[in-house]
Amino acid sequence: MLPILVGEHGVFEVLVPLEIWLVFSVLVVVAVVVVPRLLPPTGPSCTRCSGSGSVSERWPDPTKPGGWHELNGICPKCDGKGRLRR
Repeated sequence: MLPILVGEHGVFEVLVPLEIWLVFSVLVVVAVVVVPRLLPPTGPSCTRCSGSGSVSERWPDPTKPGGWHELNGICPKCDGKGRLRR
């Protein structure tokens, strides 16, 4: 049981040990950092892959042999998720 004291203005004060504050602070920081990473992205759909997460593109590139640059596979803009983070 935590000790309850009456402060100088008549307000009840609860004395909480330092260890509890440290544990609580660490839990809050972990929740703020980890929980958003576990949730799916809620942003708008990716405009490069149209939300599919994969791309198959070809465009002219005169510096490459054959003259074409090709991109097949995971979308580099959204990392294959199909949605962008806000």
